Amino acid sequence: MILLIFTNNYPYDTVGEQTFLGGEIQILQKYFDRIVLVPQQKYEKLLPLPDGVEVALDFAEKFSFAKRFPAFLYSFFQKDVFGDIRDRLPASLSVEYLKKLFFFISGARQTQTWLKEWMRRENVLPSDTVCYTYWFIDVTMGLGWAKVQTPSLKVVSRAHGYDLYEELYKPWPLRSKSISLLDALFADSDIGTNYLLEKYPQFKDKYETALLGVPEPGGLSQPSSDGVLRIVSCSTINPIKRIDLLFQGVLSAAKMRKNQKIEWTHFGGGQERQEFIDRVEKEFPQNAKGFFPGYQNQRHLIQTYITHPVDVFVNVSSTEGTPVSIMEAISCGIPVTATAVGGNVEIVQERNGFLLAENPTPDEIAEALLSVMDTRELWLEKRKGSREVWQERYNETKNFEAFAHRLVEIRKR
Repeated sequence: MILLIFTNNYPYDTVGEQTFLGGEIQILQKYFDRIVLVPQQKYEKLLPLPDGVEVALDFAEKFSFAKRFPAFLYSFFQKDVFGDIRDRLPASLSVEYLKKLFFFISGARQTQTWLKEWMRRENVLPSDTVCYTYWFIDVTMGLGWAKVQTPSLKVVSRAHGYDLYEELYKPWPLRSKSISLLDALFADSDIGTNYLLEKYPQFKDKYETALLGVPEPGGLSQPSSDGVLRIVSCSTINPIKRIDLLFQGVLSAAKMRKNQKIEWTHFGGGQERQEFIDRVEKEFPQNAKGFFPGYQNQRHLIQTYITHPVDVFVNVSSTEGTPVSIMEAISCGIPVTATAVGGNVEIVQERNGFLLAENPTPDEIAEALLSVMDTRELWLEKRKGSREVWQERYNETKNFEAFAHRLVEIRKR
């Protein structure tokens, strides 16, 4: 059996997919005779891969802007495309939607063409092959079109956040058609699966939840023993993550409790990182410190958690899938405070943390943070709960083994 995994950029050494796919491939390799990674974008440095795992670098070359025009024109006059435009009127006549349609259709057609050429060149039979897209995007649609021509081909996709929730992100064209052509669509949370069931119930037999996970960290984080409240957060610095709101929450906690020493460390990069470093110097009172060390890969981040005291992990995003950052924290036994959005409500429970409102005020965040010190025994118990939740739901080995079994079953049916 042959497995083609279509990614945005993995196995290039960039932030994102490597967190999960590195471990997943180690397990998938036990079940498939041949694994080929197919990144859509090219970068400079490739990550080391297990022996026998291949990379098809020529796929990214299909997506040059000049090559998109003939692919778009070839596909634009299809019945499905016009049906999608009709069903979305008048929004489908907006410049924004037509631009989205251009990139979606051209990307899908280029994917279909590439797969046909690759299978002919490699002498691969559709009946031996599973195509798996890590994101439910234009590439998935293109593989679905290929499946129409070769029905014995199996096509599955994962779905996470931006590629799933249409009300929160720009709508994806041909959504219903894309789902209809798949053998299975795996949401990374039960909330994601329920969203699909409500949005497109006619395809209910295609939906499954396939939880992601992180590996056993090899140690546990310890709480502070010197009376300092140590807070960590981890994400890219962008509007959805609302790092400014968290900044205001930490600042509010420091002002509420002037005799409480607070240290907040945010891991992750972004254009505003230096701005936050400067703001800490100007705005934080003497009892509070803020650190912005930038991006750390998973191995270094976990080692930091294990070797330095951490009292609580915080996420105040406006929307989420199932954050890897929270999975990493609970694997190390760190309790969590997070907004009640997306997959946060599944991973953060009473036994391992506290859920804030979807749009909390800085004072509400401050009160939640200070409760870690005010009810210390309760939060020490939540540390045990974090490990339990990780073991039950977000253990990498267990989850990826289950996913690999499902892919094999789909190929054999």
